[in-house]
Amino acid sequence: MEHVALRYLVYAAGIFAVSFVSGLIPLLRSWSHRELQLLISLSAGIVLGVVFFDLLPQSLQLSRHFFPAVLLGFMLLLALEKFVLIHPHETEELAGRRSGFAAYTGISLHALLDGVALGSSVMMPALGSAVVWAILAHKIPDTFSLCSILLFFGFRRRQALVLLLIFSLLTPLGGAVALVALRHASPTLLGLTVGVAAGTFLFIATSDLLPHAHAHHERRFYNLVAVLTGLLLSGLLHQAHSH
Repeated sequence: MEHVALRYLVYAAGIFAVSFVSGLIPLLRSWSHRELQLLISLSAGIVLGVVFFDLLPQSLQLSRHFFPAVLLGFMLLLALEKFVLIHPHETEELAGRRSGFAAYTGISLHALLDGVALGSSVMMPALGSAVVWAILAHKIPDTFSLCSILLFFGFRRRQALVLLLIFSLLTPLGGAVALVALRHASPTLLGLTVGVAAGTFLFIATSDLLPHAHAHHERRFYNLVAVLTGLLLSGLLHQAHSH
């Protein structure tokens, strides 16, 4: 258990650092929509690769009920986004719909779900690094866009910085809670939890990220290359920790 806790601390520290630094970027300079689209397309490929190369095969080995678990994770995030969340990459459509703090609250719930995925997977050495890779892949555009949303709604830079710090802590916090709650869990229960995580990541890739790879017809080739590059990177990572 000590090795698991140490591995978790390393992963959590990395996720916190990447989340916080990614959120600082829009506070330092403005990025073009084209640049952000390429980043999101790359993230979509990475997350899809982790789902199909790592999470789904691992869930199948641990539990024969993994398909319902994947569906549950997918539908859970669908329900949250339908009634609570605001897509973090669509700042143009946010005006007049909800306040920036409502957007912040919704995206924060999403971050806590990432923590559950982290906490459940870190107890399986072959899977933990892949889940961290998937979390980092979509954390970069998420925190980048989150700070952009806060600035869009008139939050001061100092206020945005404080909210970014709190947000960056949510996934490590959710992971710590899941790690404690699941420390005595059976392999079957862990498999179901990983299945739910796979469903949430599948939704993130297909609903939140991939649509941006097809948003502009004239950029379709570059965005497709970015998606394929993300898949290739996930495949290489899978091969690396499989041997």
